[in-house]
Amino acid sequence: MWLFEVFFWISTAGVAHSYLIYPWLLRLHPSIPPSSPTDCTDWPAVHLIFAAFNEQAVIEKKLQSIIQIDYPRDKFRITIGSDASTDQTDDIISHYAQKYPFITLQKFTQRTGKARIINKIVEESSAEILVLTDANIIHTPEFLKIAVAALLHNSTLGAVGGTLHYFTSKSSGIAPQENFYRQRENAMKFTESSLWGYPMGLEGGLYVIRRSLFAPIPKNYFMEDFFQTLHLYCRGYKAILHPGVIAYEDVSTLPSEEFQRKKRISIGNFQNLFHFFTCIHSRPLLAFVFWSHKGLRWITPFLLLLALLSAAILATASSPLYTFFMLCAAAAALLALIGYLSIRLDWKLNIPQYLYHFIHMNFALLIGFIEYTKGVKSNVWQPTRRNQV
Repeated sequence: MWLFEVFFWISTAGVAHSYLIYPWLLRLHPSIPPSSPTDCTDWPAVHLIFAAFNEQAVIEKKLQSIIQIDYPRDKFRITIGSDASTDQTDDIISHYAQKYPFITLQKFTQRTGKARIINKIVEESSAEILVLTDANIIHTPEFLKIAVAALLHNSTLGAVGGTLHYFTSKSSGIAPQENFYRQRENAMKFTESSLWGYPMGLEGGLYVIRRSLFAPIPKNYFMEDFFQTLHLYCRGYKAILHPGVIAYEDVSTLPSEEFQRKKRISIGNFQNLFHFFTCIHSRPLLAFVFWSHKGLRWITPFLLLLALLSAAILATASSPLYTFFMLCAAAAALLALIGYLSIRLDWKLNIPQYLYHFIHMNFALLIGFIEYTKGVKSNVWQPTRRNQV
């Protein structure tokens, strides 16, 4: 029975470290905001790039935020790759492109996928600095100069990550839980950025990177933002999350849509883990930060299953401790079910709903891993429902 005790305590310790101990350790070291120089006598050329598929609900708001960005117009261009959109997305972009010559619409007649669209546009770009973003990200006017100046003043920086402020026009569904989770993630990344220059994952919705350091995204790849992040670290560069590089994004309200998003994230997680496994473990500090913040979370479904199985076996030996654990697990499952029902009925029950969100998220990670093991045939995506309108 001792082996199952080892399995149980290692599993529970892994989950506790990633979700409780490591965040607590980070809070002991408050993040120090990076200096924010914005002076420059010769701003470099910047190319803002994003892919869009059927984004008529948000694309005009996106473009309005882009044209308000404070940057020399002769050094700034935008290319939008439309992934065979079938709604009014192309018409809206074309209207803005006629009015603003620095905006270009590049149409793809067949579904291509975000990664291949970005690769093609980057390959054709001659700009020194790239801005990678998403169609539903709304920009602030000052973010670009802050990010570019940070890169110009620090040659060891490969990229500057944006700070996404999350909002939704609704308080229903899982929006409060998802908003809480993402804000907590941002706080952890800020501290990792301040302490080590290793924020665990630049946010794909907004990051600014040196074009010379952009790596072509492999075929059928999800989580291209994390791919670029680890690629930078493996080449010896650092990254920061800058509090002045701000944008806004809505969060999901429908559990079904967020489940699909988390499943795609899980597939990309394991693609990145095995792609960069050797590199991560050749740098002890990077390995510690990676496993503490991301790696252990990615395998949390397996750790929870192992802990439950071990506890169930140990409980049959009439061990009070493990019997108590199984009772707690059963109570948590019941509360999560109540949380699910309360979301469906639009009731406000915080603890049950947060428990449901945790279990729902980890189930999506497990399904994503299973799909990863079957082989990824395509990374063509369907955007989640936008909540701004």
